Amino acid sequence: MIETATTEDFEAIADLNVAAYAEFISEIEPGSWDVMQKGLRNIAERASASEFLVYRAGGEIVGSVAYCPAGKGDQAMFAPEMAAILLLAVHPAHRGRGIARALTGACIDRARRDHARAIALFTSDMMQSAQHVYRSLGFREESELPKRYGVRYVRFVLPLPAEPS
Repeated sequence: MIETATTEDFEAIADLNVAAYAEFISEIEPGSWDVMQKGLRNIAERASASEFLVYRAGGEIVGSVAYCPAGKGDQAMFAPEMAAILLLAVHPAHRGRGIARALTGACIDRARRDHARAIALFTSDMMQSAQHVYRSLGFREESELPKRYGVRYVRFVLPLPAEPS
């Protein structure tokens, strides 16, 4: 079940992010994991511009994502008319159950509700299973971004045409 996170959930979200992204330690530049972890754990700061959604199973948070409305995202990464998806994470023990798809879909629904012209995200070559989910939902690779942690990153965009009135 997807619900809006509360401040009491932030520590569990941070722990989930680290657990979900730890599989990439061997693929990033040596010494980058400490820096990456800081970004994965800064939930309270990100929550000032984003809404965190969580997926619970058995009372435990097993998936989370941040939805950032259009105009509130990092302007170096996202055009003002783009909503953004950030920090999608699913606990490794719960993968393959459609949780990432459901959380991404909830962000798309919010972007449509907010009348964003598009929703975007950035991902890396390390995250092929995530890219498969994004492509299956209609996202397309739009541009290459500067490398992070020694890894190629790309922006994926899903245009959201205005619905007829």
